[in-house]
Amino acid sequence: MSLSSLASMFSSNSGPKLENISGPSAVQFHGDADTVFVDVRGHGEVSASGTIKGAIVAPLNEFANHARPDGTGSLPAANAGKRIILVCASGARSGAAGLQLIRMGYESVANLSGGIGAWARAGGPVAR
Repeated sequence: MSLSSLASMFSSNSGPKLENISGPSAVQFHGDADTVFVDVRGHGEVSASGTIKGAIVAPLNEFANHARPDGTGSLPAANAGKRIILVCASGARSGAAGLQLIRMGYESVANLSGGIGAWARAGGPVAR
């Protein structure tokens, strides 16, 4: 199933939807106590280019270990009231991860369009 097919499953007017957010908009949320940044790239990619300062690194191939609605993973619980902004290299993997979170009951989920490059171009802090 393609990402666009998955996205269409959530295109009705009811329930939470995956938001796409620009680099400059995402930077405005950095440091907000109610926002959690999650990088779904592999460990090698994160080591090579760095990640958003303070982000949780939860590679997509390990995502189920990190994202648990009851909060027993590294991500907050689905009912914690946190905004989750996901990032990868381009926005494709983070979009897939965002759809998984919505299916799990998370309500405020955004995909950083343009990935880590968009973050860096917007002046967001990067940790190496």
